[in-house]
Amino acid sequence: MTYHYQKFKTITIGIAVFMLVTLLCMSPVSAISVDGAKYSGSINPGGSDSHRMRIGIAPGDSPTDVKIEVMGFGQNMGKVYVPLDPTSDTSPYSARSFISLTNNTLHLEPGTTKDVTAVITLPVNVGAGGRYALIYIHALPGAGQSVTTAITVPVMITVSGTTPTQTGSITGLDMGEVIIGQPITITTSFKNTGNYHYYYAVNTVTIRDASGKTIINVSLQPSPFAIIPGNTVQFIVKPDVKNLPVGTYTVDSTLLLEGGQVLDKKTTTFEIKKPYIPPVTESSLTLTPGGSGTLTSPDGRYSVSFPQGAVLGDAVVTLKPYSKEKLSSAPTGAKFGATSFEITGLSGLLSKDATVRVTYSADDLAAAGGDTSLLKLSYYNAAQGAWVILPTQIDAGSTTLTATTNHLSVWAVMVSSSTTSGTAPGASSTKSPVPLTVILTALIITVIAAGNSIGKKK
Repeated sequence: MTYHYQKFKTITIGIAVFMLVTLLCMSPVSAISVDGAKYSGSINPGGSDSHRMRIGIAPGDSPTDVKIEVMGFGQNMGKVYVPLDPTSDTSPYSARSFISLTNNTLHLEPGTTKDVTAVITLPVNVGAGGRYALIYIHALPGAGQSVTTAITVPVMITVSGTTPTQTGSITGLDMGEVIIGQPITITTSFKNTGNYHYYYAVNTVTIRDASGKTIINVSLQPSPFAIIPGNTVQFIVKPDVKNLPVGTYTVDSTLLLEGGQVLDKKTTTFEIKKPYIPPVTESSLTLTPGGSGTLTSPDGRYSVSFPQGAVLGDAVVTLKPYSKEKLSSAPTGAKFGATSFEITGLSGLLSKDATVRVTYSADDLAAAGGDTSLLKLSYYNAAQGAWVILPTQIDAGSTTLTATTNHLSVWAVMVSSSTTSGTAPGASSTKSPVPLTVILTALIITVIAAGNSIGKKK
């Protein structure tokens, strides 16, 4: 019996391990690398140049088929470079049609590299300034599909003997909605109207009150992305504004080059109809199993009270701001108020419920149509992809909401007539699939347990 048991155990474990190893071997693990990941050079009208790219994968990677294409040079609003197909590449500063490749496809074995050369030939009447394209290098679908889906090689050509112009225009200045307890967001849309790219553009924003007094002045760090002629990008500033009384305010947004050259400036105004209160600032509390404690925001609007024994080991719990823009969709039949924040510090649940208290704002109440009974505290259950709307005590006299929970998570004031949990629209109500590696590992453990049971019964 012992022999047969040991044989059964060995065979079944071997099968499970084989399945696990096979699964891992089938997983795509290649990552494309490129030596020569940018071209930046000067070429005379009618002249030419070449750029060599050495493309490879590591010794432990899977065999990979790679395609190389010349694309237009686009940018999204976040300034990230985006390859454009020929139908979308309509810029007068495009170099796409001036570039040819020695190879358009490659097959790479593990640990090998191959060279591809881009030959750039400018027409005689190419014009002034710069010309631009992206060389798009990506793994083809199928066996050996690379984890790195694509690498873009910027091609930035200066037309020699011509005068580059570096100009720009602010095409939009948007304040967004000013909400109590949420950051003020100022978005400046900016277009490169010249014929040449520039790096390290700086956006400076100033807010002044009705008397002309400066409330705050903020400068973003210089942008590491080049802004390509014809493209429009956005600069987003969230100034650390303190309480603002009711009134009208002026916003000045300026775009400059790193050396101080002003590209453009735009002014707008916004009105504060209710006293503005900024987002909660971060605060932390160290909890021990034998102690209790209350974590309170510096302005006193939010607090979390932990009873003795709420944690099983020492933990640093933090209350921090969380932008309403990042919240997952509200459940069907409910909507968000203005307040949102995050409580972090534990990977699991509390051993005993904590008490969360929130001072709701005028904007929270406005979202509920003035009906305080609709205001609820809720947290986001990331494991289920759902908001949990808690039974909430409402004290209209002190404008506070109170609920108990064992869950540290993202929190929001919710407008709802019920206290049921719900799955966000578009989210699956089922749990995420369990990775096959986990299943197979569990299989091995189960096989060992079953084998041990058989062994004991022999």
